[in-house]
Amino acid sequence: MTNWGFDENDNDGLGNDNELNGPKALRDAYASLKKQNDELNSKLTSFLEREEKQRVATVFENLGIPQAASVYNGPADPKAAEEWAKSMQQVFGGNQGGTPPVADQEQSAPAPGAIPPSMQAQFERISQAGQEGTPQGNFEAASSELGNASNVSDIIAAMQRAQRM
Repeated sequence: MTNWGFDENDNDGLGNDNELNGPKALRDAYASLKKQNDELNSKLTSFLEREEKQRVATVFENLGIPQAASVYNGPADPKAAEEWAKSMQQVFGGNQGGTPPVADQEQSAPAPGAIPPSMQAQFERISQAGQEGTPQGNFEAASSELGNASNVSDIIAAMQRAQRM
C-alpha cells in the first residue's frame, strides 16, 4: 500500500479501467447518449410521417375526395398527390376534384298542393325572375305551363294560352 491508500492495481471498482476504446465511464455515457439519440430520432421520424400524411389528406379533402387518402401510396408531396388524383379522375371519370352535388339545392318551388295551380305558375315566374334577374319570356312561360300539366285538359289550356301570347 502506498501513502495514498491504494495500489496501482486496486482501481477496478472505480470504473477507470483503460482499454483500447477509452475509460468505462465515457463508454457508458456514450451508450446512454446514443440510446437517447435513437429514441428521439424514431419519435421525430414518426412525427414527420404523420405530418406528411396529414398534408396529403388535406390535399384530398380540398379536392373533395377525402377517402382517396387511404388508397394513395405515392410520395408524401402535395403536388404529387394532386397529380395522382387528377390522373385517377381521367381514368375513372366522375365528380372527382369538384364540389360534391348537394341534393337540396332547389328551394324555389313549394311542395305540390301548397298553393293552387293557377298561382303556382305565377309563383314560379316570380321566383325565376328573382334568381336570374329577368322575367320569363312567352316561350319559357308556355313551356313551363306544359311541363306542369298533369292531364289532357291542362295541356289543352296551356296550348290555348300559348297561342294567345
